[in-house]
Amino acid sequence: MVQAADYRERSSLLGRALTSRRLDSFLVTNPINVSYLSGFRGYDALILATSKRKFFITDSRYIEEAKDTLRGFDVILVKGSTYGTVKTLVSKARLKRIGFESMNLPYEVAARLKGLVRPSRFVPIKGLIEQFRAIKDEVEVRAIKDAIQLAKTVLDKIAGLIKPGITEKRLSEAAALEFIKRGAKTAFDTIVASGENSSKPHAIASDATIEKNSFTMIDIGCSLNGYNSDMTRMVVSGTVKDKFKKIYNIVRTAQETAIKKIRSGVMARTVDMAARGYIRSRGFGKYFGHSLGHGVGMEAHEDPAVSSLSEGSLRSGMVITVEPAIYIPKFGGARIEDMVLVTDTGCEILTR
Repeated sequence: MVQAADYRERSSLLGRALTSRRLDSFLVTNPINVSYLSGFRGYDALILATSKRKFFITDSRYIEEAKDTLRGFDVILVKGSTYGTVKTLVSKARLKRIGFESMNLPYEVAARLKGLVRPSRFVPIKGLIEQFRAIKDEVEVRAIKDAIQLAKTVLDKIAGLIKPGITEKRLSEAAALEFIKRGAKTAFDTIVASGENSSKPHAIASDATIEKNSFTMIDIGCSLNGYNSDMTRMVVSGTVKDKFKKIYNIVRTAQETAIKKIRSGVMARTVDMAARGYIRSRGFGKYFGHSLGHGVGMEAHEDPAVSSLSEGSLRSGMVITVEPAIYIPKFGGARIEDMVLVTDTGCEILTR
């Protein structure tokens, strides 16, 4: 039997965060964060959490589902407008300082709510729930591993279809279909970029055909049971130029160098600079423009960011990608992306 997520613990994390920020409540509007706190996977739902109660606010389309599945919430039906419902709850609970997700709530909506709840204060808070989500528990790690295993299975199948004459788009579409057959969906449009196209980090799969003696970048991931995977591999068909072998080996060593730096407590930018520094030392620094990695969980791209500008440290339980690359315009590129689980003593590579 699959263990359920500990939503009570997640609510406790939020409660402690409210106390430390001197807030008496928090309005959760990001659908992913609503799901993280409640397990609800519908849309058009909000959570207003106070120190004593949690209100789950939704409309008639989802009210029955919410009442049947949620535990520990007062489920509130929106009868008029969402704005009015929030105003009524704020008034009845006598809330004074209400935090809200400043990176999710549109300006006009935030402004209107501020006016409605006066004299109570509407306080912008950035990335609060996302900080909790960055640390995965055992249930989440198992879900991510399941998504990884499925992505690996589909990747092997797609790689097996590569032959001269097949198009990038055909391979990308085949990946999407394979995921659907297995009860999942793509976490993002599968990137299939062959030859010169592989110099584009997020190339859109085109009608370009795979040529003999070529290399193809496949960036693939799926969303399964609410959690995602993300990995990139280079697939070689026939014999390729020595130049490609050279940049591939540099990227591989850069990744290994970065992975050796990973452990709880290490600054994220230290890991990025380990890979970036190696690529630079081999004369290809200007061809690696993006960050080294990102978190993966309920979203394919989430906290933490692993870049040269990152301010935070890695912590045990984080799941991140390590994806150094070299992209040479009009020639092609090489990217190797693996997902790793940060531990106290190092990391576990999940995608190998």
